Amino acid sequence: MRILLLLCVLFLSEINAVAAGKSTGVPRYDQAVAAGVRYLKSQAGNIPEKETTLVAYALVKAGEPFDNELIQHGVRDALERAEKGHSGYDHIYLSGVDALLLSEVDPEEHLPALQKIADYVASKQHPNGGWSEGANNSDTSMAQYGMLALWAAKGAGATISPEVVERNVAWHLANGTPDGSWGYRPEGSNVLPSHNLSMAGAGSMGIGRLLLHGPKNKPQQAAAAEKKFGVLEKVGNEPVDPSQDGFKDYRPRIASDTIDARITRAFNWIDARYPPPQNSGGTVYFPYYFFYALERAAALYDLKEVNGKNWFEAYGDVLLTMRNAEGVFDRGSKQYSSATIGTSFAILYFMRSTQQILDKQFGAGLMMAGRDPSKLFGGGKEKKKEIGPLDELLKAMEKANFEELENFDSEALVEKIQFGSKEELIGQVDTLKKLLKNPDPANRQAAYFALGRTGDFSLIPEMIQGLRDPSLDVNVEALMALRYIARKPTGFGISLDPLEGPPVTSEEQKLVRANNWRTKAFQTWSKWYATVRPYDQQGGLDELEALVPAQ
Repeated sequence: MRILLLLCVLFLSEINAVAAGKSTGVPRYDQAVAAGVRYLKSQAGNIPEKETTLVAYALVKAGEPFDNELIQHGVRDALERAEKGHSGYDHIYLSGVDALLLSEVDPEEHLPALQKIADYVASKQHPNGGWSEGANNSDTSMAQYGMLALWAAKGAGATISPEVVERNVAWHLANGTPDGSWGYRPEGSNVLPSHNLSMAGAGSMGIGRLLLHGPKNKPQQAAAAEKKFGVLEKVGNEPVDPSQDGFKDYRPRIASDTIDARITRAFNWIDARYPPPQNSGGTVYFPYYFFYALERAAALYDLKEVNGKNWFEAYGDVLLTMRNAEGVFDRGSKQYSSATIGTSFAILYFMRSTQQILDKQFGAGLMMAGRDPSKLFGGGKEKKKEIGPLDELLKAMEKANFEELENFDSEALVEKIQFGSKEELIGQVDTLKKLLKNPDPANRQAAYFALGRTGDFSLIPEMIQGLRDPSLDVNVEALMALRYIARKPTGFGISLDPLEGPPVTSEEQKLVRANNWRTKAFQTWSKWYATVRPYDQQGGLDELEALVPAQ
């Protein structure tokens, strides 16, 4: 039993991966999300048109199946608006939420609609880079939904202009308050800083930073003498592949350091003002809006703490106090809010909706296996057990002799690979390659995970072969290893979920979808590698055969 539990914790399975992806990692937050979902479902037929896509998006992020009628209702409204064109005061807000929903449900099918949304948002940008409901002074709040629309559309494969993105970053740099926040209409008279607008601005700039320069490095990496290699970590301060997360051949005028410094000032502003106001402070202030904006900015910026505390739980516990006896988040001015909006925003916070996007884009890999996600944000500092040298671990795995692993801490096993030195992993490449032929798919999965962390470009043919493994878990791990080694965090648009798409019920349908995914992934990566592999790695009939797309 001990061995079985250890394997279940250490290695991903399809069921566990889905369950982990749709849990907050904190039981009290899971309960709040469950209550919120029940409330939203109870409102079917009573949700105004302008709220249907937000409600649908919250349900999707909470793990509800795509055939849920509320989700389908939101999709229909989003598609209709994309076709007819957005209008009215909420036109940019709705564009952002519509794009998020469509890109989540089926980015390939909805790409034409997402392109229309992106084109519309770009056409409505003011010359100075802002957005508003018309020709009025630009609106910091509206800007974040304009940037969300562009990000979601680009992630699905739509074409967007880098100038549109950089103009909005420039607008934020020019219109912030001296103390580090932003006002609602900074070009006009409404310039008072607030928690809401501070995180709205930081989120918009975080999206701009990601699109123009790639993801921000973890703060501790920049000063670390020895780098640690993880799925979401990158070495140095250079952008990741610009054709994937940036714009090919476009050189931003605004440096990444300038953006980072401005976002840091915004977080310093809220850090000094913890906790946020919990009640409606007038007709404009909407308390739940802040939490979703915070989650987005924190995920994009890789925030660890606010006011010396784990930001997710520190603010999450404040959010828990802002619901009624039925678990509904209903505070705020009715002029700008509703219980369905408040509850949707709360769900998006607790479900770390933006982090879900980043995890899908960059991959979480075995690092997440069996681990409480809340410990990834500055917590979980308890001392780990010492598990001995990596070579001893690999020898035990090679023999499938898990009795030797009885006394090892499961999280420490993951971290031995995740955070061990690159040189140590490289020294074990031959043993890891043997594990690729191990009959146990859990061992093969771990081997692909470890080989990917070496960063060795010459191993790419091995990783490509992993896309043909009979185990879907192994396929996904091989794909994440390819993304890491090749510095292609979005992986040419190949999803990390082989079964992604409208729900299927029969095992035969699942098998067909999985095999289609395998074929597409193998052909896409083989075609790419054939164009970039070094000359001294060319040759060998076996390798060339592996690079010929299956017919």
